[in-house]
Amino acid sequence: WERLSGDTEHQRDIPHSDSVYTTGQSARQITCTARVSNLRFHPRTAVCVSATEKVFRVCSEAGVSSV
Repeated sequence: WERLSGDTEHQRDIPHSDSVYTTGQSARQITCTARVSNLRFHPRTAVCVSATEKVFRVCSEAGVSSV
């Protein structure tokens, strides 16, 4: 990260901590999907299933019926 004028160490750590949190959440979701779908040794498949479930969940919540 380039240091911007007026930035403190804490301010520069905020984007890093957010990305670590988001990555951790994604990893937990993929692990849960793999466990529920019995895909223990197929991480790529678990990622695809997880992403597909997320798309359908968002479309459902938005009221889109023809996906």
